[in-house]
Amino acid sequence: QEHGEKVQYYNWHTTTIMTDNIKSSSPTAPSRSTSTTSSSTTSSAAPVALPSDEALELLLSPDGYYTYLSIPKPDPSSSLTNPYLDAENSIIDLDQVKKNYRRLSLKHHPDRRGGNEETFRALNRAKIVLSSPKLRREYDLIGLDLEDDAEDHHDDHHASSENASGDASKTENEDKEHSNNNNQNKTETVMSHLASATLAGVLQMVVRTALMGVVSVLLSRYTILTIVTLGMLVFLSTRIYSALNVAAKGANVKLNLLSLKDVGVPLLIAVGVFSMFRGRRFVMENDISGGEDNQVIGDSTTVQETIYHSWTWTFWFGETLVMTLFIANSFEKRSPALLALFTTISGIFALWLRGQFWRYATLLGFQGVIALLVVLAFPIMEMILEQIVEEKMKKVGEKIRAHDARLRELQRKRNVGAAAASLD
Repeated sequence: QEHGEKVQYYNWHTTTIMTDNIKSSSPTAPSRSTSTTSSSTTSSAAPVALPSDEALELLLSPDGYYTYLSIPKPDPSSSLTNPYLDAENSIIDLDQVKKNYRRLSLKHHPDRRGGNEETFRALNRAKIVLSSPKLRREYDLIGLDLEDDAEDHHDDHHASSENASGDASKTENEDKEHSNNNNQNKTETVMSHLASATLAGVLQMVVRTALMGVVSVLLSRYTILTIVTLGMLVFLSTRIYSALNVAAKGANVKLNLLSLKDVGVPLLIAVGVFSMFRGRRFVMENDISGGEDNQVIGDSTTVQETIYHSWTWTFWFGETLVMTLFIANSFEKRSPALLALFTTISGIFALWLRGQFWRYATLLGFQGVIALLVVLAFPIMEMILEQIVEEKMKKVGEKIRAHDARLRELQRKRNVGAAAASLD
């Protein structure tokens, strides 16, 4: 009963401090309120050390980190004028958090009489959360610490042992280092993963489109470049076959058609490049003309000019084939349905591109705009979703705090009834 009265007094005492601080932040508050706040501030600097079991229960209760460390929870409406708030960060006084933590750690350290490892661990976690703006912001939403701190138990025990022994200078450096690590290790969200995957996909599409443009516009236009490209593709195919053959002999297995699919990809690309090259070499018409400039006295000079088609279905076939293989190589699993889909998409794009430089440049510009939109849009979407989630979490936190207050009130009435019954 005595311990229960301490907890009730402590909760009432902390609530009184927060109320006085809010009143003192008002410009119309009388001078008496200011003096009352000052005295409350001085008295609240010394936290009340409870027995380990009661301390652990208080730490695990809603907003228990603030309550047990005697740190008033910041009120957003008075964050600029509350004397308990740090002037630089407008949050809380970190020095007061460390000071109160050191006092309580002397009571609950496992090496001391009456100490408890679990209570000491929860106390150390409270200091870490209140010292980190990011963790404190998450903790304020519902008043509970939902993150698992099991990875830091060994380091926390070591650092807190030095706190209990009084090595203040080294402990402060470790606290700063731990706080910096908490700020650097940001939690990755689903939206950040989705944004990274989308941006990587768009950039990969840009690279493959640029490579396809080089093959279609440049390599398949000139004879020497086409010959060099075909030779390199055939050489690559033979190297892949040699590597697969050596691996098969080492594993005592035989090569089959399925395992040779990687060998056929460079050869199919070579077929597509040659088809594009050949599609540019179909003669459209022969122009035979004899003019004054081409005439000789007593005889005439015949001039024959060869004109090729700028685009043919053979070129379309080659461009479709190469584009399909480029897209298919981006996926590990290549089912017949996916290949049919890739072929259809490639054929539609090949009908529009037709090996023209300005059309490939337009497509690359469009893909660049998509990449820019991904970079700009996903952070905004993430911020909006975070705000929605925070509002939901705040409502959940209010319900949790109200439920905890009702349970404590019921427990208090039960204790009072039991005490009255024992007196009777």
